[in-house]
Amino acid sequence: MQRRTTTAVSMSVREFARTPVLLALLAFLPVYIIGVFVWLVPDTSVPVTLDGTAVSIEMSAFAAAFMTPVTVAILSGIVGLFLMQMSQMADDRLRLAGYRASELVAARVGLLAGGSSIVTAASLAVSLLALNPESVLGFAVAAALAGLTYGILGVIVGIVLDRLPGVYVMLFAPMVDILMFQNPLATDSPVWTKALPGHFATNALMDAAFASSQGFDDFVAAGGYVVGLLFIGVIVFYRTTAVE
Repeated sequence: MQRRTTTAVSMSVREFARTPVLLALLAFLPVYIIGVFVWLVPDTSVPVTLDGTAVSIEMSAFAAAFMTPVTVAILSGIVGLFLMQMSQMADDRLRLAGYRASELVAARVGLLAGGSSIVTAASLAVSLLALNPESVLGFAVAAALAGLTYGILGVIVGIVLDRLPGVYVMLFAPMVDILMFQNPLATDSPVWTKALPGHFATNALMDAAFASSQGFDDFVAAGGYVVGLLFIGVIVFYRTTAVE
């Protein structure tokens, strides 16, 4: 099974390689989104409340930290969407070759994790130039959780929507979720926004960036969110690939 799964992954990687524009965007957009925000914000400090404690943070550092989950979520969501859209033809060929749905699911999950890791690493490489987090490890883990959350959502969206509307959804959903409702600079958000995908990962990331002591509650909740979405995504993907 491992060899067949590796073959399925390599076929999907070749499909991605045939879309150089997508690869260029994944390399360029972290620099553009995070870098431009850091460059444009004024050289001043802003008061931010983290876990009930008010702290003063340089605006450039805040922009570098806060735009990291936004960037990772957008790009991971697009990776998940394109993974689903571009793997369909390959999956058809592999099913005809006798691959089981479970093998295809394992291959797609592995490829999604790899793509999300690349996006997260590229975003961290940019944000850490302008930011010295209190916990680099916690910051990286929180960013990865945000990426996996929206990467899985991208796969699910890619199953139910065509590419163009799916891209719009994966562009605007993280902006509405994280930029609007999870922004520490905004006024109190409604209680229901805590159920949005980016809530726990963003809280964990901001605490890791600026809080002198970090708890594990947000990390655990964000990880639980990823596991729950993965369970739903695997079921949906399995049902679309299973052969009667």
